Amino acid sequence: MGLLVLVPNVIFILLGYIRGQSRPTTVSLIFTAVVTLLLIVALNRLVRRIRPSWALDRGELVTIYVMLSVGSALVGLDQLQTMLPVVAYPHWYATPENNWDMLFLQDMPGWLTVSSPDALWAYYDSSGSLLMTPYWRPWVRPALLWSLFSLILFFVMLCLNTFLRRNWVEEAKLSFPIVQLPLEMTRTRTSGKRSIFSDRLLWIGFAVAFILDGFNGFHELYPQIPALTGARGASTDLGRMVQSRPWNAIGWTPLNVYPFVVGITFFTPVDLSFSMWFFYVMWKALKIFSSAVGWGDLPNAPWIKEQSFGAYMAVAGFSLWASRRHIRQAVTSVLGEREVDDSGEPMPYPWAMIGAVGGIVTLVIFCQQAKMALAPALAFIVFYLLISIAIARIRAELGSPVHDLHFIGPQVMMTEGLGAGAFRKNDLIGFAFLHSITRAHRSHPMPHQIEGMKLANETNLSQRGLAGAMMLAAAVALVLGWGVLLEAFFRNGGGNWSSKGREAFSLLERWLISPGKPDWFVLGGMVWGLGMTLLLVWMRTRYVWWSLHPAGYAVSGSWSMALFAPSILVSWLAKVVILRYGGMSAFAPASTFFLGLILGEFTAGAGWGLWGILANRRMYNFLP
Repeated sequence: MGLLVLVPNVIFILLGYIRGQSRPTTVSLIFTAVVTLLLIVALNRLVRRIRPSWALDRGELVTIYVMLSVGSALVGLDQLQTMLPVVAYPHWYATPENNWDMLFLQDMPGWLTVSSPDALWAYYDSSGSLLMTPYWRPWVRPALLWSLFSLILFFVMLCLNTFLRRNWVEEAKLSFPIVQLPLEMTRTRTSGKRSIFSDRLLWIGFAVAFILDGFNGFHELYPQIPALTGARGASTDLGRMVQSRPWNAIGWTPLNVYPFVVGITFFTPVDLSFSMWFFYVMWKALKIFSSAVGWGDLPNAPWIKEQSFGAYMAVAGFSLWASRRHIRQAVTSVLGEREVDDSGEPMPYPWAMIGAVGGIVTLVIFCQQAKMALAPALAFIVFYLLISIAIARIRAELGSPVHDLHFIGPQVMMTEGLGAGAFRKNDLIGFAFLHSITRAHRSHPMPHQIEGMKLANETNLSQRGLAGAMMLAAAVALVLGWGVLLEAFFRNGGGNWSSKGREAFSLLERWLISPGKPDWFVLGGMVWGLGMTLLLVWMRTRYVWWSLHPAGYAVSGSWSMALFAPSILVSWLAKVVILRYGGMSAFAPASTFFLGLILGEFTAGAGWGLWGILANRRMYNFLP
């Protein structure tokens, strides 16, 4: 059943992308998975009344939801939807004017991309169906190889999560705010607590968000109807209100409130939600200060991306250090020094250790077959996995609605910090193709895995059974995703969605023509971000009253945080007031209202998106 409902979810996500509709994978909680779960739960309640033996239990509902989450993430905006335009781009856009043939095409391994003029014409200009011509055949090899690369990377993340799970879920007892809604939605009468669907406050919150998005949707169709908070057209940009220096350095600063973000952040610990909006304001102040003291003309000043990268490295390092005991146990069990009880883990520790090491070696070999040297290939894979661990930790502890890290991939940081001249041409060509998984990190699959493990722990579901279900969902989603996206590009013309490929190969062109030298400001920014995060970690462990969290520092400098910081502030303020004047006795019923906000906006957003796909016209999109 999980595979059955995964198919329409993948099609909805990809056709929504093609037709300019909703982008479910740009935020931490994927709304298509939540709305599908809502429909299944409603149907299941009906089945339980008619034929109880046919009804799904809580573990089965959780399994379906997790399969939807990981499958949707892999075909998301920053995974497959970026990968295919990058793979398709170089040969079609090579011209005598840009001289790409001499610059890098002759050094590019043929299996990385498609060079057949007929196959590229069918992709970009034919407006025909994928299987109605023989031109689909050249796409099979790159589709299979890049799908295999993604699947191996997914498996390595699953192995790493095996080492992290016990510390994060059972020992540190991180809050996992993102899973609170599906956890409550799958609760049944037999689980010992009343279902949230019988709570009036849930439906009040649902109605508030649903009505807001209803007005915003009709505003899209009929502009005379006013747009309400949450719609991009209803937001006020503080950056446009200030024109003089240094205040105009604040840049794009929208002031709008999204109900679902208010709802998600309500389940974040107060000090963490405070840290997110506090550091966001700090970054804005730093931009103004940088302009005031004359740093504004320096490239990349005040080096927020670089500081964020260093901060993510520190968060990943801390996460691995906190789980060192389980990693040590895995190593000793592989060496046969002692027996370890790992029966409750997604896979035995020896398998996880061998799988992680073997998977990393395989990924490095993949890069070497693309003619990259060993050192840059290994450095890329290691840094990428460190970013993955940091994102998973930030989601587990902070529940951040976004973690995009736009254009802060390992290859960008390495080439900006060390200079592109420090790398061989084939290394840079490989970096350009790897832009397909590092352009941004919003639909990252690793946090969905660990969140699935948290759900399994809460519902007494088999970790190993769920791990197998996740691998199966990942494989099916990748195959289905490539097929659906190729069909859509063949019919609609892939050139309309080629911007991500242009980004990758424009970077490559710049690296090759103007390789540059080491940039000490970039390197200094990364070191500063690393040091500041470690300082925040030390302060939190030494002083109980210290409320600034290092994860808030890491995640708050991103592009997407500008969209959601006001919502985070509203949610933090609401939670502080409720806890201050109502205590925990008021928190429990209030939390149901905030779950309703999430569910209401997601349901309305899914409805508008489905209407837009079926009508093939642009409708309201609550996710910018």
